[in-house]
Amino acid sequence: MWGGNSQTQARMNLRQALSAIRKGMGASDGERFLSDGDSITLNLDDLDFDVARFESLAAGSDPEQLEQALVVYRGDLLDGFGLKEEPFEDWLRVERERLTAIATIVLEKLVAHYSATNDLPSCLRAAVRLLALEPLREDIHRALMRTYAAQGRFNLALKQYERCRDVLQLQLRLQPEPETRQLYDDLRTRRVTPQAATRIAASVSPSQTPPTSAARTGERPASRAEPMRPATHYVKSAGINIAYQVTGDGPVDLIYVPGWVSNLDLAWSSPRLAHMLQRLGSFARLIRMDKRGTGLSDRNVGLPTLEERMEDMRAVLDAVGSKRTVLFGSSEGGPMCMLFAATYPERTAAVVLNGTYASGRWSPDYPWARTSEQVEEDLTAVERQWGEPADMSNAAPSLMNDSFEREWFRVS
Repeated sequence: MWGGNSQTQARMNLRQALSAIRKGMGASDGERFLSDGDSITLNLDDLDFDVARFESLAAGSDPEQLEQALVVYRGDLLDGFGLKEEPFEDWLRVERERLTAIATIVLEKLVAHYSATNDLPSCLRAAVRLLALEPLREDIHRALMRTYAAQGRFNLALKQYERCRDVLQLQLRLQPEPETRQLYDDLRTRRVTPQAATRIAASVSPSQTPPTSAARTGERPASRAEPMRPATHYVKSAGINIAYQVTGDGPVDLIYVPGWVSNLDLAWSSPRLAHMLQRLGSFARLIRMDKRGTGLSDRNVGLPTLEERMEDMRAVLDAVGSKRTVLFGSSEGGPMCMLFAATYPERTAAVVLNGTYASGRWSPDYPWARTSEQVEEDLTAVERQWGEPADMSNAAPSLMNDSFEREWFRVS
């Protein structure tokens, strides 16, 4: 240190440095300095160092340990610090590269773990951080593309390919590997298939095709294209498996909370409901769930409370990495959205209510709700008519003569 100074100036700099170290280490550090003739040693026993802690945590395989290692690793060693002395700068450069390599290995382990366990938000977070360290890693670009696609965010997956292609061209003058290009082509096909099917079905003008007997009777025409069903994912909430699907990749996150019956897969069988879901997914990342006890989520869970189901919704939003969400509650889903907005206002971007209510039972201050007797009559009718084509006279009078929709309501 201070190799370019005179011996007198170097000794003065050393004294000033030692004084600063003593002040920085507190009053009990006199024993830390060991003098021996012209040399002085700093005793570092029993001190905690972030570098040593990082190396210890990074050596493990437990995901929690690895995540803690990344909390300790905040970037380059001694970032912003320099002595303008060549031996020190050489040592610092080597140490920075060594610790960055360890952080890269930690992130590789986490990406592999979260991919295997289908923890999409965590995989996304680790892959993005790894690419910030090593932007030329095609395997991590591919991992990000697959993760975005699994969330239903195909546009982001395709944009990730473009980023990969651009950085390879800029820094290496290379094109992406065949595996990366094949993944891009597959994702592009998966993204356009549902829309393409809709366009093909719509391209046949009603004036060109005479009404079939199925169309006249309200049955489902055989040529009607059903949209491709997205993948169903599950998240644990208090030990219960909650099913959810994600479609669209708009800039707004929107969760649709259905009424007292729902089935994520069967929803796509109804042209009217599928059209609504596609429209929502055209401008938002649409998140849908089956409440516990319904649809594809765990059954036989007793009678859940509103608070339990609200926490299920929070678990779904956590699973897809949604921090601030538009809540769209329909029918029975409305009270749950209102409760969530009141409980987690910082995570609520807006609330949309459709055909819903503040209370499901009559009371003196809520006289327009159905009485307990009327609710019991409704439940008895549901049980009596279970498995038969649905009576649409109250729910949707315009569909009373549509046998396909009545049959769809029966199945769903």
